[in-house]
Amino acid sequence: MIESSLSATAGAWRVGDGDPVSLREATVAWAIAAHAELAEIATGYGHFITVGELAERVQDVSGVQTGAPTRTWMAAILRKVARRCHNAGEPPLTSLCVQDNHTVGDTYKYVLELAGLPIPNDLELHASYARWQCYEHYGATMPADLAVPPLIPKVAGRRHSAGATAQEAKPQPTRPAVCAQCFIQLPASGTCQYCV
Repeated sequence: MIESSLSATAGAWRVGDGDPVSLREATVAWAIAAHAELAEIATGYGHFITVGELAERVQDVSGVQTGAPTRTWMAAILRKVARRCHNAGEPPLTSLCVQDNHTVGDTYKYVLELAGLPIPNDLELHASYARWQCYEHYGATMPADLAVPPLIPKVAGRRHSAGATAQEAKPQPTRPAVCAQCFIQLPASGTCQYCV
């Protein structure tokens, strides 16, 4: 279990006095800080943060530090944030948190599991719609001429490079229509079978 590996490796402590902090207290403090940091990031259209950067910020903001590797505890924090957003009816702020390669990775799948939705073929595209929803919810200035939310630039660049040769050979297909609520591709009927 991810949470138990934190206590076994390095524990957590309060910055001001160095006193040890229980795992439960640390994860609650980090999850609250992560939600606040991600909500702040959502106020700027196109903004996002890496898992490593968010781990540093939540430790600084909460005043609770750990020497444990980020990979042993941040997934649990992101799941807590995802549950909070889901339970509060907020857009999934965890879509703003990406790995070093700027993909959302497997941690984002938990958002879909909470909502009872299938995992789409293109997780990055789904996350781009979720980020767009976050930006709108938190008051970011949205571009007026944008019909489809863009992928994170690094991901879009890789896809463009990989598909450049294929695109020259044949025209690029249009993106399929997606549900405005759950961002899953709509069937031919145009009615989402999950949001009915």
